[in-house]
Amino acid sequence: MLPLHRTSTLVRRAVTYRDIRLGVTTDALFDRAVRRLVGLDVRCGDGADRLLPFPACEVRDGRLAVESALVLLEGNVDFYRLEGSTFSALLGVSVLAGGIEVGALADLVVGDDGEVIRVVAAAQHGDVELESHEATVGAQGLRPAV
Repeated sequence: MLPLHRTSTLVRRAVTYRDIRLGVTTDALFDRAVRRLVGLDVRCGDGADRLLPFPACEVRDGRLAVESALVLLEGNVDFYRLEGSTFSALLGVSVLAGGIEVGALADLVVGDDGEVIRVVAAAQHGDVELESHEATVGAQGLRPAV
């Protein structure tokens, strides 16, 4: 089984190449259907926002490690913000299970490949974790494939 990561723990993590800190993640970018973590928005040391494709990094020791600074893509962040869904915009959106509201989106759990595995909803009596195929986030994705 692939390691699982809460999206909330991926945001505000350092991005490093060897021992060099390249920047820090400021948001996570999902596809429009909220089925896959496409990449991370990284504020780099020079103040520029760049896209770190999620498959191009490795989660280790409280940081996101990359094999080269060249994997940080310049100029693509706005495209993914507009064409996908940002984690910051999804937080607090209604989560439904079987057409019934469970609570507000609190987190998304993803595998190493970026696939959304579970949805975490903040409910009245604590957090509820749902398998991704059981949940609908707002009026968008996470609906079972037919």
